[in-house]
Amino acid sequence: MLVPVFLASSQGTEGLSAESFNPSLTSGSTSANFTSAGGYGVAIVGEPAHVGDNLLASILVSNHGSETGSVVLNLEDTINGVTVSGSEMEITSGSSREVSVAFTPEYNGSLAYRWWLTSLGAQVDTSLTGDFVVEVYQSQSIEASVESYDWSLDGGLSVDVSMALSPGRSRALLLEISKEHQGDSSLMQSFTVELDPGRRSVTIELGHPEADSLTIELIPISWATSAASINYTAISLVVPNPAPSASFVVALPEFPKEGESVLVEFSLSNDGNSATPAGKARLVLFPDYTILSETSIPSVPPKGSFSSVMEIPSWPDATVVEFDLVWMMGEESTTSFVSIESKVEDGGFELPFDAAPAIYGALAGIASILAARVTWRAVSSRTPSTEQGGLRAPREPRASRGEQAKREVSCPHCEQRLKVPANHLGGV
Repeated sequence: MLVPVFLASSQGTEGLSAESFNPSLTSGSTSANFTSAGGYGVAIVGEPAHVGDNLLASILVSNHGSETGSVVLNLEDTINGVTVSGSEMEITSGSSREVSVAFTPEYNGSLAYRWWLTSLGAQVDTSLTGDFVVEVYQSQSIEASVESYDWSLDGGLSVDVSMALSPGRSRALLLEISKEHQGDSSLMQSFTVELDPGRRSVTIELGHPEADSLTIELIPISWATSAASINYTAISLVVPNPAPSASFVVALPEFPKEGESVLVEFSLSNDGNSATPAGKARLVLFPDYTILSETSIPSVPPKGSFSSVMEIPSWPDATVVEFDLVWMMGEESTTSFVSIESKVEDGGFELPFDAAPAIYGALAGIASILAARVTWRAVSSRTPSTEQGGLRAPREPRASRGEQAKREVSCPHCEQRLKVPANHLGGV
């Protein structure tokens, strides 16, 4: 087996001889002598191989010479005519080192390679050359997609990312998540994932970003994907915007009495596009802001509602009790005003107006009536002579006038007896 060696030129430069592949031929005497330190042949790292993979061919080489020398491992793709050479490796006298060369198959199928070692001014053993075959498969493909996302006020933005890798080797990838807001793009997160063939899902928490859309990108690390890969995806985001409202339904009893327990039924609605955070509902007395009752409220889904009952242990002393129904959701809240009439106790009476002016008015009316009656009596008791300014003659005493004598007669129609004037003539 022949391998190329470097020979000194007549001008003092050195190059690869095109006429001789005999490793025992060098220009002048040699002080370094390279032989295989292990088994014959090179070791291939990186199989099973796919198009675009980085492979490594290596061999352990010893220097049996008296001085330090350098050696290079070379590869040739005999089918496609591609040749690559590794880095120059320096080996001191009496020691061994691994000499390697990296190569990347650009075609799929069974690829045949020839390898050999070259050295500048040193002897290379004839065993340091050979051939090998690498089975190269098609490039693996990857796919990135967003299965779903959820953005709520209490939980923030959560994105479920799905990643798929076609059959073959496990692969390292860089997952990058970027956001776009008002035309500006910026990277939010970037981390490495180890992906086995098949599909894998991961949930990513992103808080509350100022973002109109997200992009997800899978970037292969030191390997190449097939042209059929879909390693980039983008989604538009809908910013959470709940629309809460609270309403009073009914109080039981409908007209509460002072001091009794009252149940207040209420309803909460969410007409927005995202769920409300869990929170509390309160009944707050107006206007002194005393908390009459409080209860916990779960998260209300979009276009959903929640109904419940709160108890007021002791109904306030007021004809009309006014309070606010307050729904608190984290930093947000909504309020509904409620007014309920109280029940009047039996035996009690309460005028719908101020009684003092009414009493004063009634007394004034009575006084006016009495004054009018006195005036009328005084006027009606006057005589004509008095009205003419004179005095009437005094009345004659009854005794001086004398009383007529009377006699008794029998009634012709009954048995009674009647008194008639003594001078009466005629029938009775």
